Amino acid sequence: MRVRFGFIVGFAVGYMLGAKAGRERYEQLTRLYHQITCSQPAQQMSSEVREAATKAGQTLEQKANEGLNRVPGVGRRGDGDAAPPTPPIR
Repeated sequence: MRVRFGFIVGFAVGYMLGAKAGRERYEQLTRLYHQITCSQPAQQMSSEVREAATKAGQTLEQKANEGLNRVPGVGRRGDGDAAPPTPPIR
């Protein structure tokens, strides 16, 4: 899905740059772009994607912290964990 979306976006950008030579078509494409991006469904989708990305980031951070806490000798500073002991200098 990601590859397909990237291809579509790349095609659209290339097409717009190519169509810029024909000013009328360029203006038509620009109006269409603004109609689509300013529409209520597009705004709602953008909001939902932003929320999903935020939740995924929080979940990823939580899982990473859980994984770090399972590793012996690795503690997060500032959480009351003491620094690991340093070896003596000879």
